[in-house]
Amino acid sequence: MPINRSISFRPLTQLIFQRLGLDRSAAESAAETVIICPHEENLVAQAFYLEGQLDRVTGVSENNSFELEKTRITQRVRRDDATVAYRIDNCVFSSGRLLTHRMQDRQGGRRKRKPLASITDTLETAVLPMSHYATFYFGHMVIDGGASSLLAPEFGKSYIDTQVAKGMGGHAARYWDLFNLKYTAVEDVRIRHAWIFDDRGMNSHKIARLRKMNSLVRTIPAARSGHGIFFRRRGWGVHRAPENEAQLEDFFAERNFEIIDPGEMSVDEMVPRIREADVIIGVEGSGMIHGMLAIRPDAIVVMMLPPWRLNNMMKDYADGLGLRYGFVVGEGGVDGYWIDPEEILRTIDLAIK
Repeated sequence: MPINRSISFRPLTQLIFQRLGLDRSAAESAAETVIICPHEENLVAQAFYLEGQLDRVTGVSENNSFELEKTRITQRVRRDDATVAYRIDNCVFSSGRLLTHRMQDRQGGRRKRKPLASITDTLETAVLPMSHYATFYFGHMVIDGGASSLLAPEFGKSYIDTQVAKGMGGHAARYWDLFNLKYTAVEDVRIRHAWIFDDRGMNSHKIARLRKMNSLVRTIPAARSGHGIFFRRRGWGVHRAPENEAQLEDFFAERNFEIIDPGEMSVDEMVPRIREADVIIGVEGSGMIHGMLAIRPDAIVVMMLPPWRLNNMMKDYADGLGLRYGFVVGEGGVDGYWIDPEEILRTIDLAIK
């Protein structure tokens, strides 16, 4: 890789254009656009849940609305956005931002922008496959970052922001091994031709990639079958576990469920226990991605939701992976809520009928 040391004012000039309201989207900035999969309308199964669950809801997740959530769980025909690749020419990648004078694509988590970039290298072609959310939420990193990274070989070599790459150890690194994905960490470079993706739609192309990821994870042999999984959330992640989570663990352990704690177990310890289970239960969040990527298609997923944070985004991934999706909303408030285990069992019954 040729060395071309210089100072770039690109971060500063892009910020000025942005502040002036003259910034542009990736679609507007692209020198070339490739439609990998057009938008589609697909039939989807409705979520299953007990009567009265939505009456408990007092709030939704950030950047969300009750109307969007209600549509997500009740719709039968869903419009899935296209998967698109954009080629951005003559750009700079600095502080996890791909920059032209009038565009930025953020792939550096919560990194702060540097006003100047000390350029050390120039890349002819680079694929930057991560989305903004995939660089600081573990679940998005694995399922969305992994799926988009599978697009990269058609366009070139993958690169990921240096600071983001440092955080991709442990579980993420093992999944990248299973997905046969490679990348190079990069910081402060000019790129003559950069490829980025809009890969948010759960279209048929993304579904095929998610199911490929599932099949690769499931190459790890199973240790048991025909049981249930309860995912423990206590002690890790953003606190939104129910107050009675320990009691829920005991309740399901007595019914031959396996208790999985992603904070204490490796991928190779979790997958054999999950692979041939019939149902997985857990608080909505990144930890449930371990279960959804490992479990067999047509299994049941039940999300436990705080009443103050309705969020069924995981249903989209469940649809993509061929899983049956349901949820239970807890009772209580922001200071604490609880889940009735019998309601979980009755919710599972809805999926079986």
